[in-house]
Amino acid sequence: MVKIEIDDAVRDYALDYSQLVIATCADVEKKLTELGTFVADNNNWNDKSAITDYFDLLIADYPKVLTLEPIEWKQYIDKYNEVLKREPDMLKTKVAYRKTETKVFKGKLYERIIECLQYTKARVILGEIHQKMGLKTCVYCNAIPTMSKNGEVFYQMDHYLPQSLYPFLGTCFYNLQPSCGVCNDHKKTQDCDFGLYVNSEQHKELSPFRFVPKIESLDGPYPRCEEIQFRGKGANVTKESKAHEEMFHINNFYAGYKDEVSALYTDAYKMNPTMIEVNAACWGIPATKKDVLVYMSGHLSLEEKDIHKKTLTKLKQDTIKQLKEGGVL
Repeated sequence: MVKIEIDDAVRDYALDYSQLVIATCADVEKKLTELGTFVADNNNWNDKSAITDYFDLLIADYPKVLTLEPIEWKQYIDKYNEVLKREPDMLKTKVAYRKTETKVFKGKLYERIIECLQYTKARVILGEIHQKMGLKTCVYCNAIPTMSKNGEVFYQMDHYLPQSLYPFLGTCFYNLQPSCGVCNDHKKTQDCDFGLYVNSEQHKELSPFRFVPKIESLDGPYPRCEEIQFRGKGANVTKESKAHEEMFHINNFYAGYKDEVSALYTDAYKMNPTMIEVNAACWGIPATKKDVLVYMSGHLSLEEKDIHKKTLTKLKQDTIKQLKEGGVL
């Protein structure tokens, strides 16, 4: 829901990840060498040298690709694509990758590359780091938690650039985004404009979306939410918000959370000066309607940088913004 501009703090997390992967995932280059040699020699190719050249690139670029930043991706994609022109279908081809006296093992080449990179181990390492970074919700919807503990990762990691097309980024820190199963299934291998990490030189909008609740106040003592509209900057439909909605079905997803908005409106309208004064004194917070409402809403943070720490934070922040703009707070 909000993007992260890469700074020294983020780079430190990426470096920690890289060092742990290198220490944990042994012999990556050796495994790639063995796979590349076997696949080139034991399958039919129009240009066998394209296979060996592709694997030479993989080996030469590892482990640098573990921390390769988005602004650098294009030059790497271009050089890998030059090799792929000679064998365009190699990555998705089902190849013989190992054999015994009685059996030949086959699988898609990109999947075997990901196996050599030891993605399964890297994923566990990154899960713990995501928690330290406060990435505890799906970055695409902010509605589903993404938790990791005790060596288990209870969420999916989306390859922002698909592993089937760009396996060299298969364990890249910046290419693995915390995702719920629903959003990951919607995205699959489609192009998506929402890359979690951005370089400042890319000049991308860090907070490109806004929820705009439609409020109905005709029946009942307090306003209630009739609809949650997903919009872009300035509460308008933008190219980016439209693409995000079409891919992740945000409007339908959030139709189930109208009661969260209604509760915020109800609490805001119910609040009187006595309630504000008493609660502020009890909790040790400023005696304003906004501060009390925020505290009552699960100790909500109004900082955009904290949106990924708790589910529905983006929706609640935008609702409070709307309450303030409407003069309720």
